[in-house]
Amino acid sequence: MSAEVLLYIYDLSAGLARSLSSVILGKHIEGIWHTSVVVYGKEIFYGSHGISYCEPGGTSLRQPLQKMSMGFTNVNEDELFSYLEQLSQSSFKGGEYRLFDHNCNTFSNHMTMYLTGRGIPNQILQLPAEMESTSLGSALKPALNALAVGLNRSPDKDHAGRNKHSFEIIRKQFHPIIFDEPLSSSFVPHQLNLLWPADGNHLDLASYATILFESLTTSAELPVCEPEMFRLLDLNVMETTDQCRLVLDLFRLAIWRNPDLFGSLLTDPNRPLHRLAMAVPPSNEPAVLLELEVCKAKLLCNAIGLSNQWILDEDSELILDTKPMVHISLLLLGHDEHRLPNAPMNNGQRTPTMLQIGLSLAHNIALFPHLSSEDALEMGTYLIFLAATRDEAYRQPIEALYLIRTIYFLVTRYPVLADLARAHDFHDVLTAALEDITDPQSVPSRTGLSDEVTPHHLMITLLNDFLYSSGGKQSA
Repeated sequence: MSAEVLLYIYDLSAGLARSLSSVILGKHIEGIWHTSVVVYGKEIFYGSHGISYCEPGGTSLRQPLQKMSMGFTNVNEDELFSYLEQLSQSSFKGGEYRLFDHNCNTFSNHMTMYLTGRGIPNQILQLPAEMESTSLGSALKPALNALAVGLNRSPDKDHAGRNKHSFEIIRKQFHPIIFDEPLSSSFVPHQLNLLWPADGNHLDLASYATILFESLTTSAELPVCEPEMFRLLDLNVMETTDQCRLVLDLFRLAIWRNPDLFGSLLTDPNRPLHRLAMAVPPSNEPAVLLELEVCKAKLLCNAIGLSNQWILDEDSELILDTKPMVHISLLLLGHDEHRLPNAPMNNGQRTPTMLQIGLSLAHNIALFPHLSSEDALEMGTYLIFLAATRDEAYRQPIEALYLIRTIYFLVTRYPVLADLARAHDFHDVLTAALEDITDPQSVPSRTGLSDEVTPHHLMITLLNDFLYSSGGKQSA
């Protein structure tokens, strides 16, 4: 009886190669491929540990990027495992593993040829030779080695090996940044109605905004916000930028003052909070749009900070999507690939406030348990670049601190980013940063952030320890 043979294809860079390869290599590469062979209900793979197998999807890489059918085999299960035993004592011993020329893909190709007479795709087999002589290959080599060694670790072993840099401990030590400053003084209670036309379609919105404003400014009680008032957060139907500014400011403060309101927004079937990051305000002026993105970012900072208190399943529809929030953060930080519509390449001038709030949003996203690997790597790659290039705008105390903290959160969660930081000689970067932020002429803080600043030298010590101590390398 024949059995189907599948090739499981993983991207060890989790999207980083796709983002960086054109810049570093001068050519586009989709991924750094790891493969395994699945047959008879077992996922079989090869690394520096030798030949191993587990339940399909049971490695530390979880689910593959692609499952490719290689055809069917007439080799029965007993014959297969007898052959694997022979290979494990000969050409595919653990000690025979070589990252670039005798690796997981070499093994997968050997096995699919044995089982079906069909080899794996050439682009997978040829990639190591292309990568070996490049700076990207050198930068990722430690991460690839670590992953190759650790692919067959059980979850229990990984759990037992937690250390002071584990994400669980980091989330207990560090708190999200919350924007809790009072409402803007540019809004006057008795003039709020004037922001909306005096007709039936707009009177409700004006009334809702006034009620929420008064409950935030004149009452010691929790702010009042009934579900029908959530319509205010639909920026796509707003007609002026002043309406958008007011609404974003109201909800920024309201969800911080009343966490139950945040819960109601999170579970509302119309998903006003989930749609907020992608909402398009009514303006075509880059400067105005950037100002509104700042207002959005402050509200989202509070939202994602508060969402850390909710225990959600990975597949829950309540989870906020990080991709549009990462876009806003990188937009405010001046990333060339995250521009406003029709904006010039330089995205316009960034003010210190924009940079600070862009970093604050990145900081909270990095602490978010449900941050996707793709979003983390895009954001982390850019932040590491900013730190490594010693951009003047990020050498001020608050900006430097939040940049380093965010990088620390990310590199402890994503080994590829840790190796990218090491490739940038981050020890020198951190030494220079410590000199900058301990300058007695530096201003220690700015208004608008309620988060207590962790001492700068402690933050730098933590990141340096993780990247360069033996414990940090093992955990990565």
